[in-house]
Amino acid sequence: QSPWNVQLVEFITHLGASVHAGHYVCHIKKSEDGGPKKWVYFNDAKVAETTEPPIGKGYLYFFEKA
Repeated sequence: QSPWNVQLVEFITHLGASVHAGHYVCHIKKSEDGGPKKWVYFNDAKVAETTEPPIGKGYLYFFEKA
C-alpha cells in the first residue's frame, strides 16, 4: 500500500539495445470476471499472464487512486 493511496496498474518497458532500436511492451494488472488482479504481458505478437513482471525496468508507470 502506497502512502499516497495509489496502486501501480500498468507500466511500459522498452526492449532493445538503444532508443534507436527495439520496441515497447506493456504489463497491465487486470482481472477476469471480477476475480483477483494478475499481471498480463502485452507484446506485438503475444498476450500472456506473467507472475514476475519487470517492474523495476519500466519506462513509464501508470497509477490509479486506491
